[in-house]
Amino acid sequence: MTSPERPVKSARVLASICTLILLGLLAVMTVLEVRSLLLFPHMDFGIYYEASMALRTGDDMFGAYEQAPLTYIYPPLLAILFLPLTYLPIQYAAAVWAVTNLGLLLACLWFGGRLLLDHFDARLDVATLPVLLLLSVIYFQPRIDAEFDQGQVDFLVLLGIIGSLAVVHRYPLLAGLLLGLVANIKYQTVIFLPYFLIRGWWSTAIGFVSGAIAFALSGALVIGWSTNLDYLKRGFSGLGSLVGLPAVEGPQPFIFPIEWGESISLTSTFARWTNVQQNGESMTFLLVLITGVVCAVVGWALYASQGVPLFSGRGGSFGRTSREHRPLVTLEWIGLMVAAIAFAPQTKMRHLALLLFLVMAGVILLIVPRQGVRRMPLLITMIILFLVLVMPPPFDESWKEGRKWFRREGLPMLCILIMYFVVLWTSLRSCGRGFLSDRNIRHESSSGDSSEKSDCIA
Repeated sequence: MTSPERPVKSARVLASICTLILLGLLAVMTVLEVRSLLLFPHMDFGIYYEASMALRTGDDMFGAYEQAPLTYIYPPLLAILFLPLTYLPIQYAAAVWAVTNLGLLLACLWFGGRLLLDHFDARLDVATLPVLLLLSVIYFQPRIDAEFDQGQVDFLVLLGIIGSLAVVHRYPLLAGLLLGLVANIKYQTVIFLPYFLIRGWWSTAIGFVSGAIAFALSGALVIGWSTNLDYLKRGFSGLGSLVGLPAVEGPQPFIFPIEWGESISLTSTFARWTNVQQNGESMTFLLVLITGVVCAVVGWALYASQGVPLFSGRGGSFGRTSREHRPLVTLEWIGLMVAAIAFAPQTKMRHLALLLFLVMAGVILLIVPRQGVRRMPLLITMIILFLVLVMPPPFDESWKEGRKWFRREGLPMLCILIMYFVVLWTSLRSCGRGFLSDRNIRHESSSGDSSEKSDCIA
């Protein structure tokens, strides 16, 4: 590391202070949310609760929620996981879930922070992790608060993704199984399958497909084979309706159209644009394709600018298990999470909770200096994104319309994409030369002993 270590005593004091502030902040947030949910528990949690209750009573899981026309829209697994909460009145169940969400958030922070520090060799001393977690929570507080307030499950999804990344290097099949499980809670992790196939990580891809199918069918153990298959068929049919696929028979889950005004994804933004111009769905998908290709080219250019290979030597088991590749794999997994949000048929502001891992990576790059790496572009980008994330409630009608326009035109997602590319560029600047030197050392010393390490990889 290029930075001198702080005195041990000072580092321990700083670690203790940051830990106490972090736990106190999260405790206050949770207490306030529990109080709010006890008074009004219906939000998104109410949809999950009513769907689980329908499974218990034999009603239709996709039946209209009391806040019509909203319905449950996911595979049965999530509703099955919520079944124990249905034995409590909804307000107490919501409060229990808020506390559970706190536990999921703490797990994401702790395991995610340790994983990032390990993969980027960024630990200065005992205070690095507490400082990282505190700054990340302060920065991301609006999205955390929205996640708690809605009673959402995004931290459960994120924890599965972090767990999968943690084990993919040693247990690739298990990593795929974890992502297959998460795909039955929310669909975002489907984006990882093409990545595994491109990289030639066949065992991880097999694990993903096997896990997705096995956990999708596992609901039959609770609700019966025919009922589970019917829910899966209608659930996927509802999802397919977003891209114009014909619906199957029976009541469908209600899903807002792809051009829904509350969605900030680029896909929804393009759909709104093409609707205005009356160009049809084909133009929407063309714009999505062009934007995706542009993002891929930008990513490739950033890799090339730092002399880091995007494909050469990156495939198969070596590309997965090699220690020198772990920062790159981590950056690419973060990129996949960003892409899943940016190009989803629908993305609301609350879905940005999945970007916690991106924020933590940015904070690490700011607090752990690297020789020759400029951090000012990253600092400016993070400040801009922070302002987007904390965008206050409207003060008057003109402000309200301005905020709606900002989100309707997909500008929050543009800021997120820029943030990711700046994080990627900064990371490659700090890891690229070390990556190459370590790779060359290993190649040149294949017949001898090489104990040298790169500047980036421990």
